[in-house]
Amino acid sequence: MELDPKYDHYDFPTTAPETKPGHPGHTTKEQDAAVHQLRMLLEQAGFTERLDTLTMLRFLRARKFDVQLSKKMSGSGLT
Repeated sequence: MELDPKYDHYDFPTTAPETKPGHPGHTTKEQDAAVHQLRMLLEQAGFTERLDTLTMLRFLRARKFDVQLSKKMSGSGLT
């Protein structure tokens, strides 16, 4: 997982201590692409805060990396 300096400003480690799929530092290329897609959709909907990678991963894990369901869960209510 590559962090994006535009969104990710952490002063703590960003790799999960345990190897769990979909967790920081243990993502697939598809999961990384889902992070970027979700972030893009939320920006287009007008969101400007909390678009960091760790937050995007939380929403995506909660919805089994379904970008549209994650977007809906994020509070945008837009599909």
